[in-house]
Amino acid sequence: MTTVDYYRGAGRRWATGATLVYAPIAAEMVDMSPHPLAGRLVLDAGTGTGVAAETLLAHGARVVATDLSLDMLSWDARNRPPSAVADVRALPLDDGCVDDAVAAFVLNHLVDPQSGFAELVRVTRPGGAILVTVYSVASRSAARDRLDEVAAEAGWKVPDWYAHVKANAVPLLGNAGAMEAAAAAAGLRDIRVEERPVDVGVTEPEQLAAYRFGQANYTDWLDEIGPERAGRLHREAADAIRPVMEPYRPIVVFLAAVTPPRREPRSR
Repeated sequence: MTTVDYYRGAGRRWATGATLVYAPIAAEMVDMSPHPLAGRLVLDAGTGTGVAAETLLAHGARVVATDLSLDMLSWDARNRPPSAVADVRALPLDDGCVDDAVAAFVLNHLVDPQSGFAELVRVTRPGGAILVTVYSVASRSAARDRLDEVAAEAGWKVPDWYAHVKANAVPLLGNAGAMEAAAAAAGLRDIRVEERPVDVGVTEPEQLAAYRFGQANYTDWLDEIGPERAGRLHREAADAIRPVMEPYRPIVVFLAAVTPPRREPRSR
């Protein structure tokens, strides 16, 4: 089980850039809950800079959070719910100690997503909601791809860890059928899966550039080239995608389900 923090240093750019896309998706994920979340204790596993947690709090939930990245948890930490550094496959929580759990764009990092599902089920009480999002493998964007090309022309190289995740982890839950099968294998009930584009409100080239360059696969390189060159890259990349820019509507796989009843120990 890896403990490498590939999101180290990504907190600021994520919170001010990537959140443009992830916040609207988190809102739609929480809206899929099979029951109201107000007053309930909800785990935000893989909370990042707290996008899903903010939505949960807006719904009146009480929130605890975990993330593998201390840097992501440190962003605006004073104004965020209680949190702990933890792998979603080994949560430092007792069995059934939360009412519900969410995992926004977390399980798609795992080459063994069933281990993540198992932990979410373990820590959530029977009948609690499990809400999950991942990107669909069908999601495409010419403008987003052009941003990557502009960065590559300027010297950016895809990090090995990111290439590994894209090739070996993302496809495992990257369509509705795969997500439904994984949820069923985890013992979840009342499974609802939707694979659909989401209008995240990103319509301007500058917004899409901020989102893309706010992701962790760009962090080390942008730090290396420095803020002046990074700012110039942002402007040049935005200009490059202007001719092909369309409203950004990534295709997302949503899961809403409930945890099964606890198994009673067999009598002898």
